[in-house]
Amino acid sequence: MKKVVALIVALLLVGTVVVPITRTAAENVTTVKIYIGKPTAYVNGVEKSLDQPPVIMNNRTMVPIRFVTEAMGAKVDWNGKERKVTITLGSNVAILKIGDVKAQANGYDVYLDAAPTIIVKTSRTVVPVRFVAETLGMDVKWNGTERSVTIKYSPEWKPVEVSFWHAMNYKQGTVLGEMIKEFNATHPRIEIKGTAFSNYGALQQKTIAAITGGTPPVLTQAYENWVAQYITGGYLTPIEKFINGPDGILPKDRKDFFANMWADGYLPDGKMWMLPFNKSNIVMYYNPDMLKANGITAPPKTWDEFEKDCKLLTKADGSQWGCSMTPSVDLWYARVYEYGGKVLNRDYTDVAFDKTDAALNATKAMNDMVQNKYIHITTGYNYQTDFGNEKCAFCFASVASYVWINKAVAGKFTISEAPLPAGPAGQHSVMYGTNVVIFGATHTPEEQNGAWKFVKWFTEPRQTARWAMGTGYLPVRKSALDLPEMKEYLTNHPEIKAGYDQLANCVVQPPISAWNQSRGDVSAELQKIYLGKISPEDGLKELAVKIRANLHR
Repeated sequence: MKKVVALIVALLLVGTVVVPITRTAAENVTTVKIYIGKPTAYVNGVEKSLDQPPVIMNNRTMVPIRFVTEAMGAKVDWNGKERKVTITLGSNVAILKIGDVKAQANGYDVYLDAAPTIIVKTSRTVVPVRFVAETLGMDVKWNGTERSVTIKYSPEWKPVEVSFWHAMNYKQGTVLGEMIKEFNATHPRIEIKGTAFSNYGALQQKTIAAITGGTPPVLTQAYENWVAQYITGGYLTPIEKFINGPDGILPKDRKDFFANMWADGYLPDGKMWMLPFNKSNIVMYYNPDMLKANGITAPPKTWDEFEKDCKLLTKADGSQWGCSMTPSVDLWYARVYEYGGKVLNRDYTDVAFDKTDAALNATKAMNDMVQNKYIHITTGYNYQTDFGNEKCAFCFASVASYVWINKAVAGKFTISEAPLPAGPAGQHSVMYGTNVVIFGATHTPEEQNGAWKFVKWFTEPRQTARWAMGTGYLPVRKSALDLPEMKEYLTNHPEIKAGYDQLANCVVQPPISAWNQSRGDVSAELQKIYLGKISPEDGLKELAVKIRANLHR
């Protein structure tokens, strides 16, 4: 029975994890300190002997569980038939099986970095401490210099509350709420308190007001150009502080992020302020039934093909158009690249689109289709209504808009997606969606670490895959695509692969505060051009003047 209980081993410590806690009186806290490879440990400063020293396996600290759990007052039950151990501490329960990376944390399935293992030499079982520590509500700190792990626990600790502001609603908000609930349950020392705003504009306004008042949330979604504004308040903490910290992201895991998503976290100052959260890109949605009915066998791969298809699909009586579109900054930005140009110069200090004919050619080509009535111009999200009512065969939107477009279609036909058509200089799209940032200056280290813990968990392969499958956003980690559930999902939903296919071709819009105002200027100028109020030539000249003024303001 002793060996069986020992089986509980390695639980409580995963070398590099810091679980934030609310401090209580020192006399109510039990502290265990152990050293890698040493048979000596300390419980509240008193030396104890270990029959199995902690070891490192697969970059994870593994410890003999019986010693730690007994010191913390946990209850351990062993099921020899199933080779399963159940550890209970207060209201928290961790369940593990020997040799199995799948475990349970307070009723939720969790996948371990390393499976519980029996050390042949001592016949003792060791497990990765991070899982047990997080599940049972312990605080774990790793000291790389002395290769030691310190574990603390108090039954009086209360979870640290971490405010998280976001703009996820409808189905996406439901999925996020479920994931926050799971995180809180499996990390009882942290409670993420999500607050949803009606849209991104409301989120930005509220955040700016909070910064002005000195009361920003701990964690929030933010576009790149927002963050460039937010840092001027001095409240933001660069995300690289946490990435490089004791509970950071290992180099091998950093490489697992899609390169352009990871790079999107940097501002021109060279610091990484953000981590990708809900990322997407712009695709072309189309109605395959309407295309087939008009003799079109495949979606257009170039803008020339797109124009021919739209002409064929447009009815003279105005009851149907090839495409319905609200003037889009993002689509225009991608098309400038597809026609061989750039919008701003390399260091974002000047306008570049007026230095060549690329932007003009791209804008004129689109405007010609509008003036010929092949494309119907709308406002807001009315293009989704047109698409759902089969008034058009094409529309352009983020891959994450799938849930909204699907709602508009309401089962009338099957939705399909395709990469943006290619221009003379090749195919491009625009990286869309927000990142997350941590406002550290006005919040405690425990709150900051709790926010980071959630962000790190949310971007792990299984979580980002779950987020993608539930919302239409793209996963932020490459290895997520190798998970069986993700492979099955993509096999069953071939219509959504376009965003994945064009991901490597996505460009990132300027991560500067001036681009926030400039986006509005682009939209307004495109609207004037498409409504025939100004020529493309004069419209782009006006736009260049406005953006230069924004850059030098």
